[in-house]
Amino acid sequence: MASKIHFEIVSPAGVSRAADVDMVVMPTTTGEIGVLPNHEPVMTMLEPGELAVTSGGKTVYAAIGEGFAQITPGRISILTDLVVEEKEIDENSVAKAIERAQTALANAANLSDEEAGSLEASLKRNVAILGVKRRRHSP
Repeated sequence: MASKIHFEIVSPAGVSRAADVDMVVMPTTTGEIGVLPNHEPVMTMLEPGELAVTSGGKTVYAAIGEGFAQITPGRISILTDLVVEEKEIDENSVAKAIERAQTALANAANLSDEEAGSLEASLKRNVAILGVKRRRHSP
């Protein structure tokens, strides 16, 4: 049995991370899924939330956006529209972005369906980002 699984995450900014890891926990549209080496093949949709990558006894947390994950026994490939490591999150900036989106959505009568949908998606991503930061309480 393999002790590591190759993990890569790709966003519009490029490959954010590629490494051999022990375990990955990711948010899917049907709930969280934990992946270890030799996992059954799975293709799943991701939703905004917390990604946890464990290697060598250390876990790194990140906020991810919507996307897809392809899992094979030896590899996890994630394609997402957003990835922000927990240590890079500015809590105040994200809280302000949430407030702006909520205010704009409160005036939804003045927005097109496309604008409202974009604001709702932004709000969901920013809530996920803020949740990662607040759960981890990092400096």
